[in-house]
Amino acid sequence: MKSLVLVLLASLFIISCKEKKSSSNVPEISTASTDSTRNLPDTLTVTAVGDLMLGSNYPHQSGLPNKNILEKITPFLKDNTGIVLGNLEGTLFDRGGVPKTCKDFTLCFVFRTPVSYGKYFQEAGFDFLSIANNHSGDFGAVGRAETQKNLDSLGIRYAGLPEKCEYALKEKNGVRYAFIGAGHNEGLVSVKHYADIERIVREVRPQADIVIVMFHGGAEGVAHQHVPHRTETFVGENRGNVEEFAHVCIDAGADLVLGSGPHVTRAAELYKNKFIAYSLGNFATYGNFALKGASGKSPILKVKVGANGNFISAKIISTVQVEDTGLSVEIDPENRAFESMKNLTHEDFPNGKLQFHDGKITRK
Repeated sequence: MKSLVLVLLASLFIISCKEKKSSSNVPEISTASTDSTRNLPDTLTVTAVGDLMLGSNYPHQSGLPNKNILEKITPFLKDNTGIVLGNLEGTLFDRGGVPKTCKDFTLCFVFRTPVSYGKYFQEAGFDFLSIANNHSGDFGAVGRAETQKNLDSLGIRYAGLPEKCEYALKEKNGVRYAFIGAGHNEGLVSVKHYADIERIVREVRPQADIVIVMFHGGAEGVAHQHVPHRTETFVGENRGNVEEFAHVCIDAGADLVLGSGPHVTRAAELYKNKFIAYSLGNFATYGNFALKGASGKSPILKVKVGANGNFISAKIISTVQVEDTGLSVEIDPENRAFESMKNLTHEDFPNGKLQFHDGKITRK
């Protein structure tokens, strides 16, 4: 039995959050892992969703649903996929830290998800979570450190902090994935200053078969569903030029670029044979999130790529959250997230190379 356990552990070799400077407690990549002659599957599937905030115990316990809002949707996340990833919109710990100052809690939100809710991410099969967003620092350095510690205990990789935690690596079923997080706030790997993301992608490229960037950028809300092809500003903040950023990532060597931040679904694009989804919207967001209209519909995106990272096809499973209850994420029988991404892609990239049909995205 011991030998079997050791074999299983070896087959799922994980490297945690990787610092800019090498550390003695971070395993080195073996020469064999970067050997181009390794046999990889012809098709690899990445499952991605947008914002995740499963409930908050701050400023009071009424911000908790007292249930797993991912429960109904978990089988769809885990079905036919290599890895699952999303954006952790907030922190994951029980108490402490210094909350950011809010004069009006109806306009300013602070998220602290209890540690006990972390098992729901684990049960849903999440391999990677981005912590590069405007709520990962809601409780300062203590909140970030505790969140990382708790994700480590769950075996979930994370990334998005410069110097400390720029990318994560995970080998699963013989495929080595790299995950990079980036956001528009200070203290994160930046979507606005391209030198860092170019360096990180180039550093990790030789160590991975598939390189994925998940960014948090762009203006928020139903008025900002379109990719504007320019720098976006929201509540006085520079939220980046997400199209330019995504192209920079791919030019540097990324295979897949996925967006969050606008809290609505946005268009997709095929750029140099690589797939970009500009926003995956609010996926599982309990409490202080507007979920009416487009804000409550989001995709489960299952992207198929070749062993070289080039886009093959994608499937969208449309989901919906109901603002009146907010108690679960459910399959949307009207397939509205798919329709939204289709229409926005045709409008924002009229000469694009993607076509949408029956819940699937393929090349033209």
